[in-house]
Amino acid sequence: MKRKRFLAWAAMYAVLLILGVAWTYPIVIAVKKSFAVGGMDNYSAVLNHADFNYWSAIGNSFLLAGGSTVIIVVITCLGGFAFSRMQFRGREFLYRALLACMAVPVAAVVTPLFFSINSLGLRDSYAGVIIPLVAFNVMMMLMLTKNHFDGIPQELLEAATLDGARPFGILVRVFLPLSGPLLANVSVLSFVYCWNEYLLPNLLISSPEKYPVTQAIALLQFERMSQEQIGQLYAGLILMTIPSVLVYLFSQRYLQSGLTAGAVKS
Repeated sequence: MKRKRFLAWAAMYAVLLILGVAWTYPIVIAVKKSFAVGGMDNYSAVLNHADFNYWSAIGNSFLLAGGSTVIIVVITCLGGFAFSRMQFRGREFLYRALLACMAVPVAAVVTPLFFSINSLGLRDSYAGVIIPLVAFNVMMMLMLTKNHFDGIPQELLEAATLDGARPFGILVRVFLPLSGPLLANVSVLSFVYCWNEYLLPNLLISSPEKYPVTQAIALLQFERMSQEQIGQLYAGLILMTIPSVLVYLFSQRYLQSGLTAGAVKS
């Protein structure tokens, strides 16, 4: 028995080690390349580049990711409470239909999405990117929120109802105060997913001054690049990832409890 347990633990750690190496190897290579020719001057060149405005791109990314995150949190709180605790016709069918949308890849709806945003006059605008960002990321967050709300004891809802509280009041005064880790988890994941999105901004934004970091990094690429320019490109990639990594690190302690929210029902 001890031998089998040891082998199981050894296999698990071996798999984790392999996955860790697979994830960190490209990052190590990128950092190494960013210092290979030019050293810290590569980072200085990126921050002072004539075409690539790093701070403007960072601001655009914060606007897109932050705006999308706020909307996603509001929608998932309202929708999660409705699907978890409110009774209405077609609730289960509608919830399962919404979850089925998670299986639809963004690339499959690129053409109708482009023409829809264009017909609304929102192409090359922040709102035209935020709307699809919310639509493609809200479903998984809705599932996490509903699962968490399912785990809150029914007795709390009944007691609040007896005190005369309405559904919105129960959500704000009872459910949300018990959902801090879940809200932090939804916020962090939504922010990181929206920050790292490349296809939607590339499809819907054409003005360089509105580029987020994932799109603006293309301004550092040329057909024939010298070793110094390659180093600057890698430096730009490293700088691009720093804000989202910092957000993740500062919020990491909330992620585990948020991801397991609703896993055990009362």
